[in-house]
Parts: sequence; C-alpha cells; structure tokens
Amino acid sequence: MKGYSRDHIFWIAIAVISLAHVDFWAWDKIHPLLFGWVPYHLWFDGVLTIAGALFFFWWGIQGWPDPPEGFEK
Repeated sequence: MKGYSRDHIFWIAIAVISLAHVDFWAWDKIHPLLFGWVPYHLWFDGVLTIAGALFFFWWGIQGWPDPPEGFEK
C-alpha cells in the first residue's frame, strides 16, 4: 500500500476532531483551571476550535486545484 490519499486523511481527521468534540471523558470535570480562572471546557473548546481551523486551512491548501495550463493572471 502506497499510503493514504488526501481523501483518507481528510476523513480520518474529521473523525478524530468529531470524536474529540464529544468530550465524554470529562463530562463532570471542572478542574484544571487555565490561568486560575478559565474552566476546562472553555479552553478545551478553544484548542479544538484552533485545531479545526488549522485542519481546514491545511485542507484548503492541499485540496485547491492547480490553475489550468496557459492561465495568465
């Protein structure tokens, strides 16, 4: 097997981000507090949002088609 195609990587990443979004392992967790006042779920959602944004940025760069031959700006 040569490796995963872009489509496989995309769907695996979507599955991982979706499963991380469920947050079933810390349903009743309040601590640790970030900087002493930011609750766990708030910074977890922030990290998840940043990870999703970086993923879609990468996906846009990888998935954008090359311009056709002879295309002039």
